[in-house]
Amino acid sequence: MFSPSAIQRQRFQKVALIILFLLLSVALIITWNTPATGYEASIYRSTPLILWVSLIASVIVGIALVVVAIAKDELEQNFLWKIGFLLVFMCYTICLALFIIRGYYMWCMTGDPASHIGWIKETINAGHVPTSIIYPITHICLSELVFFTGLDLVILHKIVPLTFGLLCVLFMYVLAKALFANYGGALLAGVVSCCLTFGWYHNLTPNGLSNMLIPFALFLIIKFLQKREWAWAIPLSAIIILYPVFHVLPAIVLGLVLLTLWIPAKLTEAIQNLREKKVHILKYNSEDLRLVFPFLLLLSWFIFWISSFQVFGYTIKDIYDTVALEEKETKGAAFLDQISYAQNYGYSVIEQALKVYGVQALLVLLSLLALLLLWREFTARGQNKSLFSFYGPFFAISFMMGILFIFNLPFGPFRFMIYISMLGTLFAAYFLSYFLVDRRSGNNPLLQKTSLKAPCVTVVITLLFLASTLILYPSPYNLGTSYHTTQSEVMGMTFFYDHRDVNVPVTGITVAPGRFSHAFLTPEEQSVQRLPMYLEDRIVPWHFGYDRHHTLAAHYTDEMNLILTQRDRQIYLDIFPDMAKFRFTEQDFEQLDYDPGISFLYSNGDFDLQKVTTVVQGGLIE
Repeated sequence: MFSPSAIQRQRFQKVALIILFLLLSVALIITWNTPATGYEASIYRSTPLILWVSLIASVIVGIALVVVAIAKDELEQNFLWKIGFLLVFMCYTICLALFIIRGYYMWCMTGDPASHIGWIKETINAGHVPTSIIYPITHICLSELVFFTGLDLVILHKIVPLTFGLLCVLFMYVLAKALFANYGGALLAGVVSCCLTFGWYHNLTPNGLSNMLIPFALFLIIKFLQKREWAWAIPLSAIIILYPVFHVLPAIVLGLVLLTLWIPAKLTEAIQNLREKKVHILKYNSEDLRLVFPFLLLLSWFIFWISSFQVFGYTIKDIYDTVALEEKETKGAAFLDQISYAQNYGYSVIEQALKVYGVQALLVLLSLLALLLLWREFTARGQNKSLFSFYGPFFAISFMMGILFIFNLPFGPFRFMIYISMLGTLFAAYFLSYFLVDRRSGNNPLLQKTSLKAPCVTVVITLLFLASTLILYPSPYNLGTSYHTTQSEVMGMTFFYDHRDVNVPVTGITVAPGRFSHAFLTPEEQSVQRLPMYLEDRIVPWHFGYDRHHTLAAHYTDEMNLILTQRDRQIYLDIFPDMAKFRFTEQDFEQLDYDPGISFLYSNGDFDLQKVTTVVQGGLIE
C-alpha cells in the first residue's frame, strides 16, 4: 500500500505531466503554424521560444521520473515512470523532426543526400542500381519504397532518416536489456539513447542509415552468444552479409566487434595468472571461438565485395603513397592545418572542441569509471561478462581512430566517433544505474541518500541532452552552415539547368551545382551540363574584387554565370561575422546591384542568377 505522502507525490506528478503534455501540444501547434519562409541560418533562433521551454521542462521531468523510480526500486509499483520515458522519447522525436515540423522543403542538397537521391531516381528509371555504387542497399530499398507507397523522394529523404533514428533507440534498449542484469540499467540506456548523442540523424546516406542499425547487429551477436541457437545464427548471418553492401565503415566496425569481444575476459584471466605467478597458455573453449565463423564470413564477403570496385585499388594506393612514399598529406597534418587556420583568425579551437565533442568526452569519462566497476565485478564474481566484453571493441575503435590520422583515406577518424558514443551510452547507463541502486556504501551515508543521487543522475543526463541538442543542427553556435535547402533554391537551380549556356562557366560562393544536378537531372543531362560537384577554385574573389576593381567583370576574361543564394548572404552575417571583413560584407552584396559588368537573369528571393560580362557600354573593362 502507498503511504499518504506517496499518494500526494503521485498526484502532483500526474498534474505536472498533464500540464507538460498540454504545453508541448500547444507549442507544437504554434511551431507548425510558423513555418520557415526562407533560408534559416539557425533553426534554434527561428523556432518559437515556447517549444524550447516545453522541451526542456518535459525532458527534465521525464528523466527525473525514470531516475527516481529506479533509485527507489519502484519500477513495478509506480507506472508514472513509463509516462516519463514516453515524454523523453517524444522530446527526442520532436527534436529530430523539427526541420520537418518547421516546413523545410529539402535537407542538404549541397551534400551527399543529393547524389543519393539522384542514384535512387536512376535505379527507378533503369531498373537496376548504377554499377559504380559500392553500397546499393539503400538505393534498392528506397526505390522499392517509392514503388509501393507512391511517395515522392522530397518527402522520403526526410522521413526515412527520422524513422531510422527512432528505431535506433529501440535497438539500443533491447541491446541493453540483453546485456544488463538489472532492468533499471537497460531503462537508463534507453533514456540516454534519447539524448541525441550519436549524430548522423538527418542525412539520407547509407552510412547514416547503417549506423542507426548497428545496435541491432550488436544485439544479434549477444543473443547468438547467449542462446547458442540457430534461431539467432540465421539473422546474424543475414546482417553480416547485409552490412558490406550497406556501407563499408559499419562493416569494418562489426568486424572489429567480432574480432575483439573475447579480449577483455582473456586479458583479466592473463592478469590474474600473472598475479598468482602462473605461467601457461590461455585456455580456449568452444564458447570463446563461437564468433570465429561469423568473423570469417564477414571478412571473406567484405573482401570479395569491396575488391570488385575500383575504390578498393584507390584506397590501397592511398595507403601506400602515404606510408611508403609520403606523397600525400595525412589526415592528422590536415587537421593540424585547420586548427592553425582557425586560430589565426581568432577562433578558439578548445571552445569549439568542447561544444562539438564535449558530450563524447563525458561519455568516455563515464565509460572509464564504469570500467573500474565492471572489472571488479567480473574478476571477483564473473558478472556482466557480456557488457564487459564490449570494452574490447571500445578500445579497438579508439585505437583505429588514432591510426587513421597517419593516413589519407576517403574517410577520416571522426567518422567512427558515433560508435564510441553508442558503446559509451551502454557503459554510462551501467555506471549511472550502479550509482543509483548501490546499497553497499555503508561507510558513506551521504551516498545512500536517494534525494542526492537521483538529482545528480538527472543533471548528468539532462546535460547530455541539452549539449547534444545544441549541436544537432548546424548553427552559429557550432560554426556550422545550415543544410536547409529552400524550395526557391531548388526552383532557381532547375531554372538554371533549363536555360544555361553549357559553354559558360559557373561561379558563386557556396552553391554546389554538381550535387544539385545529381538530384534533379538524368545522367544524360548531367553529361551535357558538365558541372563540377563544388566550385572550389571557381569561387568568386573575396569582396567580389571590389577592393581592387570597380567591377567583378575585371577578374574574368570570359562570360561567367554567377549564382548567389540567401545562404551566401547570411554565412558571414550570422555564422562567421568576424570573417566578413576578410571575405564578404553586406556592402559587397549591395554593390552588386550597381556593378556595370553584371546583368540579372533570374531572382526569386532565395536564389539569384546573374551574368558577369566582359564588355560594359560598348567598351572593354580594364
